[in-house]
Amino acid sequence: MTNVTLLRVNDFQVSDWSGGKTKQLYLSPPTGHYGKRDFDYRLSTATVELAESQFSDLSGFHRILMSLDHTLHLHNASRQEETVLAPFTPYVFEGSDSITSRGTCTDFNLIYSDHYQGQMIAISNGQELSQDDEIQFIYALEDLTVTVTTLPVLNLEAEQLLIVEKETQETELHIMFSSNQPKGTPLSIWAGLTHIPTK
Repeated sequence: MTNVTLLRVNDFQVSDWSGGKTKQLYLSPPTGHYGKRDFDYRLSTATVELAESQFSDLSGFHRILMSLDHTLHLHNASRQEETVLAPFTPYVFEGSDSITSRGTCTDFNLIYSDHYQGQMIAISNGQELSQDDEIQFIYALEDLTVTVTTLPVLNLEAEQLLIVEKETQETELHIMFSSNQPKGTPLSIWAGLTHIPTK
């Protein structure tokens, strides 16, 4: 069985962080607490308004970051590496990494514990996906239509979040994305999480 939840702008929590504003799209479990680092996974988008900012310490978690508009220059002191992060390119790193970010943007974040494996990609108009992740998020950047295997056609408005959860190990879900935007236009961000069984 597949469960589907649609969250709208009014469902999201907005707060300040040292470099701008962050919008929490989803936190699991709902009774968890981001500030206390008491959660399994968190999906959010944030504005980076300072020319240079330091990423928060999220030791014990894994992170995937993506810029939705402008290029970021990331200095990862923990890995001793420099990364020029183009828009809609995922950057995977550890929450404990010491990272300085140069440049302003709106970004998209997935943070998850050791109990999960995550991934994130940008979806363009006309693209199709076949994924078997247990939890799948589709965050609309534009108004779009989403067709998921065995489900009715869903119409999403910009800034809405669709959450698709599989209760059992079903076959992978086939997802189609369409819009009246030009082909190749980024329509949404797709993120997936798979639970890692405890050994």
